[in-house]
Order: sequence, then C-alpha cells, then structure tokens
Amino acid sequence: MNELLLAAPGVLKELAVELTRRADEEYRKDENSQISACFLLALRSISLLCGMSGLLKPQTRDSMKVLIRGFLESRDLLMTFRFDDQSIRNKIAIWFRGELDSTWKAEHKRNEGYFDKLGFAGAEFAKRWSAITTLAHPTRYAAQNSAACMTLWAATPPRQDEYVSMMESEVADYLTSIASFIVLATHDLPGLISLNLDLNRMPNIDQFRASVYAIAVPILDKTKDGSLPPESYRA
Repeated sequence: MNELLLAAPGVLKELAVELTRRADEEYRKDENSQISACFLLALRSISLLCGMSGLLKPQTRDSMKVLIRGFLESRDLLMTFRFDDQSIRNKIAIWFRGELDSTWKAEHKRNEGYFDKLGFAGAEFAKRWSAITTLAHPTRYAAQNSAACMTLWAATPPRQDEYVSMMESEVADYLTSIASFIVLATHDLPGLISLNLDLNRMPNIDQFRASVYAIAVPILDKTKDGSLPPESYRA
C-alpha cells in the first residue's frame, strides 16, 4: 500500500491535467451544459483529493473525515449528473442558477440502483455518505475522534500509538477514494453521457485503480462497518 501511496500524486496529476483540458473545451462551447456541470464537479473532486494527502497523519485524522465528506458529495453528484435523461438536465439548470435549493445533493439511491443493474451490487452511496457525515458534523462520535487525535500531542504525556496500524484504514480510504473517482469520471458506461476523455493522456490510472481494489479495498472493508454504531447513521 505504501507503493500506491507514492504513486497517487502522479495519478492525480494525470487526471487533473486531462480533466482541466476537457473542461476548458466544453466550457468554451457552453458553460451551462450538462457536460460542463460534470466537469466542474470532477475538478472539485480532484481538488479535494489533492488536499487529502497532507492530512494523512494521526493528528489530523478527523480533518480527513470533513474533507472526505466534501469529496463524496462532489463525486456522487457527478455520478448523478452523468445520467442521460431530461430530468437530470432540468436539475442541472437549477443547479447552475445557484439558488437556495437541494440540487447539490446526489441521488444516492438512483446511483446505487444503476450499479445494481450492471451487476455491481453493494455500492452503498447513501450509507457511505451518511456514515461520513456523522464523523464530519459535531456529533458525539466526531468529537470523540477529535479528542483522540488531540491526545496524541496535546496530552501530558502525549499518548503514544502505533502509526501504521492507526493510519492503515485512513490511507486505504484515501486510495479507494481516488480509485472510485477514476471509475465514475473516466468510464463511459451505458446510460451515462460521455466525458470524451483521452485515456492515452492518463496511462497509469487503470493499473492504479486495479491495484487499489486488490490491496486497499479489502483493508477498508475490514474496518468500515465497525467504526460507528449502526444507530448513529442511516444504513
């Protein structure tokens, strides 16, 4: 997993450069189109992913939760906005007006149903967003997480924990976030609008994604259901 962590900045750079190039092309054609909305959300997602690596320290684990929540909301809305139907285009038109509404919320159940139909059940968009929201808002569990982070350096004497075991799930979460974004942003699946990305400009993303699903996802699967009591978020 350390090798994947070292490779992540290069993969993010490939994604960022190609997404920025294509976003500029589409923005010049129509800055309020469906595809322009998708690229805006893709660029926001990449921007937040780039900030996560600086927080992969025991002292800032709770800061990661807040950033991951912002990333999930952008990534999941990108998925929703890629559906090729008029109801989504109507929603995007409202989203572009920037009014006080709920168009920034992804349609989690629709996202999940889409992957269920493709034969990839268990995406759990809604459950994942709900659980991370519990740790991003000032709930009891988020406050306890912050207190645990603070005692690593502010207590007298500081609490000593083993770094590798403490951060393993956080690193896995970061890597899995990148891999999931690669799937939702770069794959032109049936029923979704194509972003027409040039995959030749991103030669390392698919191998990185495959390696993450082989190495990091099993680590994350071992811990994701035990970090919060089931009554603290919507399953």
